[in-house]
Amino acid sequence: SNLTATPNRKEMDDDKDANKSEISLVFEIALKRNMPVSFEVIKESGPPHMKSFVTRVSVGEFSAEGEGNSKKLSKKRAATTVLQELKKLPPLPVVEKPKLFFKKRPKTIVKAGPEYGQGMNPISRLAQIQQAKKEKEPDYVLLSERGMPRRREFVMQVKVGNEVATGTGPNKKIAKKNAAEAMLLQLGYKASTNLQDQLDKTGENKGWSGPKAGFPEPTNNTPKGILHLSPDVYQEMEASRHKVISGTTLGYLSPKDMNQPSSSFFSVSPTSNSSATIARELLMNGTSPTAEAIGLKGSSPTPPCSPVQPSKQLEYLARIQGFQV
Repeated sequence: SNLTATPNRKEMDDDKDANKSEISLVFEIALKRNMPVSFEVIKESGPPHMKSFVTRVSVGEFSAEGEGNSKKLSKKRAATTVLQELKKLPPLPVVEKPKLFFKKRPKTIVKAGPEYGQGMNPISRLAQIQQAKKEKEPDYVLLSERGMPRRREFVMQVKVGNEVATGTGPNKKIAKKNAAEAMLLQLGYKASTNLQDQLDKTGENKGWSGPKAGFPEPTNNTPKGILHLSPDVYQEMEASRHKVISGTTLGYLSPKDMNQPSSSFFSVSPTSNSSATIARELLMNGTSPTAEAIGLKGSSPTPPCSPVQPSKQLEYLARIQGFQV
């Protein structure tokens, strides 16, 4: 079988070479074999309208001459002659490349172990693993899109070799991410994100998913005693206030707190704006002009008592809003 394989390969090489000029082939062979090349016009004769040129080519230890009525033709003929000699050289050993390839192979296997790329985005992680294994990159296809306009669900499929996995999500990006993660697990890789991280994230997202969500309940995973001072806080406070105190009248402090009869203190049913404003003022400045103004309107004819401590006010507000200070 070896005897038939060699001529076939030679024929293929000859077909490939047929499209190249002799001069190009000389340079190509010389480059592969690390041999110096030089073309030199050594003779020029004849009248101007019938000039004759002789060019000598040297390739390593080989040399040849070519003659023609132009420099180009003489160079081509010299190349053709020397090419016959170069083609007689024994073929170059082809074993070097596979050896290098096999040396590198174990490294990629180690590099793409089960923990490889943990903490990365699953889409990038899967792509990198495929690159490391020198395999075709993952192929994603959107299978379906279903649900109401505001509650869409996308189903994305990913194919890696013969393996197929799917992922769903409220948008294409998340569906793609979930499909990549499913494929990673299917291929035997460890989860991209720590389970605890995922729990923390979902716990936090449930509490802060939108204006209607309200504050996290004390039983939630969200750490107690943390107050997020983002602009969303105020919207959240308004929404949760509607749930907690809708329609009820609240005393600002219980009489027990200040050892005073309740009539001495202002009692108020705050509007949605005033509750958020009071909270904002207390959080930012420690005092609330709005609360004081409401207090004056709602107070009884008895002389005003000593001002309420900001810490007490904040404590009270925190209590009605359902979080701890």
